[in-house]
Amino acid sequence: MEVIELSLPATNRLATEYIEGKFPVNEAFHPCSFEQRLRELQKRTYAREALADHLLTYHQKFQASRETIANIEKLRQRESVVVIGGQQAGLLTGSLYTIYKIISIIVLAKQQEKQLGVPVVPIFWMASEDHDISEINYVHIAEHGKVKKYVYPPLAKEKRMAAHIDIDADVLKHWIDEVLKTYGETDVTNELRAYIHECIAQSDTVTDFFAAIILTLFAKEGIVVVDAAHPQLRAIEREWFMTLADEHKAITNALQTQQRHLAQLGYARAIDVSPLCAHLFYDDGQRRLLYYDDDKQHFYTKDGAYRFTPDELRQRIESEPQSFSNNVVTRPLMQEWLFPTLAFIAGPGEIAYWAELKRVFEHFHCHMPPIVPRLSFTLVERHIATDLADVRMTVEGALTKGTKEALDTWVRTNQPAPFDETFDEAKKQMAHIHKQLRQLGMQIDPHLEGVMLKNAERIETQIDYLQQLITRRMLQKHDVHVRKYERIELSLRPNNMPQERVWNIIYYMNRYGLDFVSRLLHVDYRWNGMHKIVYL
Repeated sequence: MEVIELSLPATNRLATEYIEGKFPVNEAFHPCSFEQRLRELQKRTYAREALADHLLTYHQKFQASRETIANIEKLRQRESVVVIGGQQAGLLTGSLYTIYKIISIIVLAKQQEKQLGVPVVPIFWMASEDHDISEINYVHIAEHGKVKKYVYPPLAKEKRMAAHIDIDADVLKHWIDEVLKTYGETDVTNELRAYIHECIAQSDTVTDFFAAIILTLFAKEGIVVVDAAHPQLRAIEREWFMTLADEHKAITNALQTQQRHLAQLGYARAIDVSPLCAHLFYDDGQRRLLYYDDDKQHFYTKDGAYRFTPDELRQRIESEPQSFSNNVVTRPLMQEWLFPTLAFIAGPGEIAYWAELKRVFEHFHCHMPPIVPRLSFTLVERHIATDLADVRMTVEGALTKGTKEALDTWVRTNQPAPFDETFDEAKKQMAHIHKQLRQLGMQIDPHLEGVMLKNAERIETQIDYLQQLITRRMLQKHDVHVRKYERIELSLRPNNMPQERVWNIIYYMNRYGLDFVSRLLHVDYRWNGMHKIVYL
């Protein structure tokens, strides 16, 4: 694999400036070296034994690799730390950026373990408590040169969190087989299908299925996954749920103060929460956000299903911690309290909302970990590289501008000359003639003006139609060349979005082998904020 680097903007201004080193980091983060962060973590205590015991039990279900088990055992060591990042548990791992985030976690963990001389464990936090199933119930496929969402039907109407949704193995296998058909049969398709089916056999829920794939894909790298919604993990979190419930007002005040500060610096708000938000969810099968009524001094859900006094809420947390989960504000705090976090691997959106949490962390007398932007990739297949060369486009041009402008330029240069000018002149002449006709008609009957103006519009529309028809016929005549632009767009900038936010890793494994992720992982990457162009 050949890798070149480009400087590309992120999806929001704050993240772009942070990645480029232009953001005033002291205004929103706690900048420090990894050595300084390690010294800070060594002064804290963690529920290491309970956490390791839980993770060992959890990973046994998936017959996790020796490397993963060894990494879990490392968590018991007083000096061990983690590199952590997370994502929702998408079908077939979701979009490519999930895989890139895991690669980033593993690469940084390895680098820092060598640099610091202490165990550094790669942790992937599965946001299985998230109930927005519409974000994970599909994969994108290419159909007739267009991007199409291919939805897994049993999830289409689900409202529960992913961790609670059982899978129908037969239905899921059929759905996956149909996805693979769209990728095309290769010499590894059958092996890939068998691999995915084996992951299904290890799984009871959507989250399990995600975990099984990740633990197999990164088995030799020792990735450790955390099911955020697991009852045993929630039991470990019980104490901190109580702290969050007690401090919800202070959390909101700290958040809003930081948001106002960033607004003064010219940055848009990333986290939108009500001032009454208690930053915890209560789940009885349906996940409901808790709010606090100052006048009545109780917590409540908007639908009126639940109402708790502060004491009642604490009692509920004590007796059923599995029913509580964090929102976007408190999840980073929970990760900080659970794990000795050397670094957090963040996507652009996460960088923006972590920037709003600086004072929330400070309220609890701690610093947020170093926020490290994940590695970002575009994969360029050989036939796409050939297409780019044929149409004389660069990868950078395709990624920043798309292909429309280049195709339009090519069309203009290949039209019969003068093409546009001829049609423009025809419209002018027709408008002049039609004006004379309207003047004649108005002399006879002034009420004809509206009808005649509509007639003029129809004539111009017909001229436009003729121009478009001739252009389409020309494109059809040069179909082979035009399709090169379409293939480039579909591969590199599908739906005018970054490739990594649309396509799925399984497509590339089907085309380039089951070891594709391993080969991608072992490329020598630099942590410089640059976008990586990987030629396959």
